[in-house]
Amino acid sequence: MRCLTAGLSRLAGATSTYLLYLDESGTHGGSSCLIIAGLAVHERDAWFLQQRLTDVVRRALPAGADPSAFELHAAEIKSPLHGSGPPSAWAQVSVDSRLHMMRDAYRTLRTYRPVDGRFPLALFGAVVEGRPQGREGRAYEEVLHKFDEMLTRRSRELGERQTGFVIHDKRTIERDVQRATQSWREMASRMGVLTHLADVPVFADSKASRLLQAADFTSWALWRFYGLTQPDADWITELWPLFDRANEVMHGLIHASPRFREGCPCPPCASRR
Repeated sequence: MRCLTAGLSRLAGATSTYLLYLDESGTHGGSSCLIIAGLAVHERDAWFLQQRLTDVVRRALPAGADPSAFELHAAEIKSPLHGSGPPSAWAQVSVDSRLHMMRDAYRTLRTYRPVDGRFPLALFGAVVEGRPQGREGRAYEEVLHKFDEMLTRRSRELGERQTGFVIHDKRTIERDVQRATQSWREMASRMGVLTHLADVPVFADSKASRLLQAADFTSWALWRFYGLTQPDADWITELWPLFDRANEVMHGLIHASPRFREGCPCPPCASRR
């Protein structure tokens, strides 16, 4: 990871690089909303935060168990016997240990202190309600532009160019996302031109990256809050303060909903009023 991030900085010609890890929730049929969300980590912090999360997993496991065999996948951890396939490795861990571990993981994200205080961890997300058609493109556009806006703002504040690189959990829509991103880098969309991304998003297996797994935890917590008939705020509470913000506005999270005009009380909508 250290070699990768150093190479990205040289490639982008930047002083430093933020890595944005993304995942999705609400892609199943009948979902009331689609969510794309994750965390932006400075290149210097990627390795350290991954180690902290692996330590969280290790503490929850039986003696001698290999942490690399246990993915931080929130829905799987809560219900390891769900579905028709073989049981998850998490089935051998007690319910209490699993739930404690999940809370420990969220707390680790909330309390992580960066190597350089100028480059804190920041969360980004888009929650898009309404008809399924077009939701995915809208969500990606919102998240990537909000990430780009943060990099623009930090470049101005720090007096040095900041560059971003996006890493997403593997999906079948990989080519569509890359084509759209390339277009947004070359010509203005309704939200403007992406000016700080080093390249189009790359897609990787979440099993190989604790930070992609942290993105899963982020999108799942948002889905529990926005996607259920009775909102469950239990998991997202630790994360609200981490979403990118400036001048008291939560820029890092977009809730695209007709309820905004009706006075939606959720934190990102409320901050914009």
